[in-house]
Amino acid sequence: MFVPECWNYQQFCGILPPVMKQILFVFSIALSGLFITNAHAQTTTWPSPEVEQMYKDARQYYSQGNLRQAIITYQQAIQIAPEIMILHRDLGQAYYMAGDYENALNTLEPIVKTGAGDDQCYQVIAASYVGSGENKKARNTLQKGIERHPKSGLLYHEMGKMYEDENESVYALESWLNGIAADPAYHVNYYEAARMYMYTNKPVWAILYGEMFVNIEQQTPRANETRTMIMDAYRKLFGSLATGELPKYGNKKSNQPENFEEAVYTTYIKLSPVVSDGVTAENLTMLRTRFLMDWSIQYAAKYPFTLFTRQDELLRSSMFDIYNEWLFGRSENQQFFEAWKKFHPEAIPSLETWLQQHPYRPAATDAYNKKEIDDIFPKRIK
Repeated sequence: MFVPECWNYQQFCGILPPVMKQILFVFSIALSGLFITNAHAQTTTWPSPEVEQMYKDARQYYSQGNLRQAIITYQQAIQIAPEIMILHRDLGQAYYMAGDYENALNTLEPIVKTGAGDDQCYQVIAASYVGSGENKKARNTLQKGIERHPKSGLLYHEMGKMYEDENESVYALESWLNGIAADPAYHVNYYEAARMYMYTNKPVWAILYGEMFVNIEQQTPRANETRTMIMDAYRKLFGSLATGELPKYGNKKSNQPENFEEAVYTTYIKLSPVVSDGVTAENLTMLRTRFLMDWSIQYAAKYPFTLFTRQDELLRSSMFDIYNEWLFGRSENQQFFEAWKKFHPEAIPSLETWLQQHPYRPAATDAYNKKEIDDIFPKRIK
C-alpha cells in the first residue's frame, strides 16, 4: 500500500490507534486486489449477449464509483443467469466496497462452500470479515483459500498483510515469499517483500525484488517510492562494509559462494570501490554494468535470473544507461533528472517504447530465495 512520502509502512502503522489500523488494512486489501480483476480474469461462456452486456454495464458502474447501480445491475443479471459465478463474485465485491459486509458474506460464502469460488471470492470474504472486526475468521478464510488455490499470489499477499498488521514480520515476509514462488506473475508480492527486507540485514533482496516490481508497475506513486527504496538498499548494502564485523587476520574467505544470494552479494561487494565516493545514479550505472559483466562470466549459467537477463538485453540494446537514469535519477535529485531529460529529449520516450515492447515476466526459475528469515529482523519488530 502506498503511504505518501513514507515507504516505511511499519513505522507509519505504529503511530496509529487500533481502529485506524483496521481501517488501513481494509483499505489496503481493496487497493491490492479488488481492482485487479482483469489480471485474474477467466473465460466465461455467457448464456446470451444481453447478460454479457449487463455484466459489462455493472463493471462500468463499479469503476465509476456508482456502487448502488452496479449492485442493481448485477442482481438483475443474476436473475437471468444464476449459474454464472463471476456475477455473484463481483456482486459480493460491490457489496464489500459499499460497506455492506453482511450481504457480501451472504453472497460469497455459499459459492466457496460448493468449491466454485476463485481466489478473489476468498479475498473478499476475508476482507469482509476484517471490516466486521472478525480477524480470526478472516485469517482462516485466507488459509482455506490458499489450500484451495495454492498458486494464488493474491491470497498469499493478503495473508502477509494480515500478519504485518499484527506485527508478525517473519510470517508476513514468509507469506509474500511463498506468494512469489507460487505465482511469479503477481507482482505486488515483490513490492511487499522488498519493503520488508529493508528492515533486515539482507538488503540484496530489497534491491532485486524492488527492481522486479518497478519493471512491472512502472508509473505509479508506489513505483516511485520503490525506486527510492532501491537506492536506499544499495546504500545499506555498501554501508554495511563499514559497520559490519571485520574478518580476522589470516581467515581467508571461500571464493565460491554457496548459493544465489551469496553470489549476488559477493559480486557486488567486490565492486565496492566503484561507489566508494557515494551511491549516486551515475555510480550505480557503472556498478551495475560491471556487475553484469562479472555475473555473465561467473554465475549466469549456474543461476539464470530473469532480471539479470533483462538488464543484459538493455545493455546490448544500448539502453542500460538510460534505464538506470529512469530507475534512479528522479530519486537522487528531481531537478537534475528533469534537466537531464531536457538535454536528452528522446532518451526516456525511447526507453519507454522498449519497455512496452519487452514486457517483463518473472519466472518460477527465479525462486532462489531459501527463505532463511527467522533471525534477520531486529528484535523490536519481531
